[in-house]
Formats: sequence, structure tokens, C-alpha cells
Amino acid sequence: MSSFVPNQPSMLSPRHMGTPTRPDRGTVTAGPGETLWHLVAAHLGSAATDWEIAREWPRWHQHNLSRIGAEPGQLRPGTVLHIPPPTPR
Repeated sequence: MSSFVPNQPSMLSPRHMGTPTRPDRGTVTAGPGETLWHLVAAHLGSAATDWEIAREWPRWHQHNLSRIGAEPGQLRPGTVLHIPPPTPR
């Protein structure tokens, strides 16, 4: 009789990176390899243009400067970012 032995979970699993299982809709958590561009594009949706994403990611950086730091390319996995309020039109 053989017994079941589960596979060891991947250390890159979002659950092991500290990602909440039910994220707050006002925040987003950076995953491994994600950039502000990726996060903003996902937030804006598939209809977003490159121009719209390029306009928004600096706003996200400024709004989360204390979490990201001065260099936006140094976004670390597990960083919880607050989504900035929409810009008035």
C-alpha cells in the first residue's frame, strides 16, 4: 500500500510571498518580476493604451514613493501599493 506524499509548494507562490488571499480593492501587491507598468496596465484593463499606461505609472510611483523609493525600477515583490485616486478630467 502506498501513501500519498504531496509535492513541496513553490516558494514563489503568492501565498508564500505574503500576498493577501483577499486583496483590498484599494491596493495591489507586486509579484515577482512585476513592474509599475504591469500593475497599472492590469488595473486599467485590456483596453488601456500604452499612452494611458505611460501617463499613469508615474502617478502610482509618486503616490507610493515611501513604499517604492526614488527608483521606480526597484519595485520589490510583496510591496503593497495604494492605488491613487483618479485624476479629475
